[in-house]
Amino acid sequence: MTAPLPPDDDDLLAAEYVLGVLSLADRIAAENRVKFDPGFAALVANWENRLLPLAETAVPVSPSADVLSRIETRLFSPAPRKSWLATVLAFGGAALAAILVSVFFYNASPTPTYTATLAANDSPVSYLVQVSDAGISLALTGPAPNETQSHELWLIVGNAAPVSLGLIGPDPLGLPATLAPGMILAVSLEPAGGSPTGSPTGPVLALGPLEKI
Repeated sequence: MTAPLPPDDDDLLAAEYVLGVLSLADRIAAENRVKFDPGFAALVANWENRLLPLAETAVPVSPSADVLSRIETRLFSPAPRKSWLATVLAFGGAALAAILVSVFFYNASPTPTYTATLAANDSPVSYLVQVSDAGISLALTGPAPNETQSHELWLIVGNAAPVSLGLIGPDPLGLPATLAPGMILAVSLEPAGGSPTGSPTGPVLALGPLEKI
């Protein structure tokens, strides 16, 4: 007897999970289903077996050694430069469009919920960010700053200078007036108590764009 075909939605979700094209929220939900849903886990395993030969033919490409230093130069220069715009465009034209719509057509609608994964090449520090009406919560992976250091969170919008959102600690940080998908969050290493200048002074530890859930 022929086995019944899997539901199209589940089969498509399993394929997208294996390909790594899901949003962070959907990926976490799929990972939980793999753990507790044997049928869905079988679909994922099937797609892994089908796509693995393709992955083995891919040629790995390593980023150049100066990637992080170039990001630091673009994001944390003393004065705003056109490279800010190039940095935002690197995350996609759709992200830039969302930023412009937010700036010029923002209204007092309820605060949406966002997520972001902040990371950087050659940095052991990463953050999982969750944004809600309660504020900005960050979960650290990697070494915490010592007693002489602080991790400071910055919001980067278009070609403007970074805006500090505060020092990262156990409590959520306050929300800025406007948020939109594609806006960039970055974490810098600063002296204890934060940047003494009001602008980033230390190296970039992690960064990434906001995604709406």
